[in-house]
Amino acid sequence: MQRDHLIRRALLAAALICAAFGAAWIASRLRGSSAPAKAPEPVREQAHVADRMPLVPVPPSAAPKHADPAPSAANDPWVELNNEAAADLTAGDPEEAVAKLERCHAAAPENTVFAGNLAEALVRVAKLEHERGALEPAVEHLARAVELGQGRADIEVLQRILERWRRELELGQDDWTEASSRFELAFDTDRKDILHHSHEVLEHLEIAYDDLVRWFGKDPFPDGPAIRVVLYDPEDFERLTGLGDWAAGVFDGVVRISVSDLVRGHGWREVLVHELVHAFVQALSGPSVPGWLNEGLAQMHEGRAGEQARARERLRGTDLFPLERLAGSLASWEDAAAIARAYAESLLFVDYLRGTYGDEALRRMLLSIKSGRTLEQSFEEWTQVALEVAFQDWSASLAR
Repeated sequence: MQRDHLIRRALLAAALICAAFGAAWIASRLRGSSAPAKAPEPVREQAHVADRMPLVPVPPSAAPKHADPAPSAANDPWVELNNEAAADLTAGDPEEAVAKLERCHAAAPENTVFAGNLAEALVRVAKLEHERGALEPAVEHLARAVELGQGRADIEVLQRILERWRRELELGQDDWTEASSRFELAFDTDRKDILHHSHEVLEHLEIAYDDLVRWFGKDPFPDGPAIRVVLYDPEDFERLTGLGDWAAGVFDGVVRISVSDLVRGHGWREVLVHELVHAFVQALSGPSVPGWLNEGLAQMHEGRAGEQARARERLRGTDLFPLERLAGSLASWEDAAAIARAYAESLLFVDYLRGTYGDEALRRMLLSIKSGRTLEQSFEEWTQVALEVAFQDWSASLAR
């Protein structure tokens, strides 16, 4: 049963690749189209969730032409405003960038740089709105971005996201929302099993959050906003994702869980913790955490009784994947049996590191990423052991 759970989670994540701008930790990242020919080589800012297209500062040679009179390109106010918008986006203020780029686009609608930059800023605003649960403006802004950005290399991805968000908006029209200090819980009003026990879900989330803050040693969301959690009927979940009722859950900036019967079911508790770990990891370390560490931590914190023993049995008689094979997204894998083995290997290796070197070794690896250090460097500094050596020691310790 647990093996099926792991396979289903991984396959769900694979099916949701690019479904929400790569926000699910194992989702593929958006790849932007190349900059206009006359634009300078852009500098990519550190992406929080996915690689994104940067706004393009306009050099004087690319300034829009004005009929009468034409100001010098160097002093063109729309070029200057465009470049201010690029700085706003780099500073993490896409709303301000949109406001400025709307003015640029209105003044020179034929300018492809202005239009492309506005499309990118709208994409980022839509993503933020979607994560906050503001679906209607998110759909509106993404639709306009798709209209403006027809030349983007990722336009088909954006169109699929837009279709999915429109389904999500339709499904959420009858949702009931309840809130706690840190969470916003949404579910269909027809789900009486959830309606009468929603306090249990919120209490479970709050307790899990406190537990994770203690373990990570940091609160990744000290000032909010609330983490949005949506519980779906399996049929609605299938309609949203295109998958069957076997799907367990996913984190794409929103925690989404498929629940058939809250009262009789038990697995939803572990799945909520699992996805909440991914939310913590993403907020604290960004999108570059290796798959084995991210999935290993999420499974470790689930705390399912006997899972380590089941994982060891799953690996019995098989060859282990090398550590570098587990560094990327497990969602790109297609073999269900291999996915289950990768999950098992991730859990057991993380469990070994914890037991041998302590929780602090895991935390230091995780928190080193945003500082620009590799987790291999952080691990070796703390333990005086190379990570690859630790992996080989663990491999040798397994009785297969």
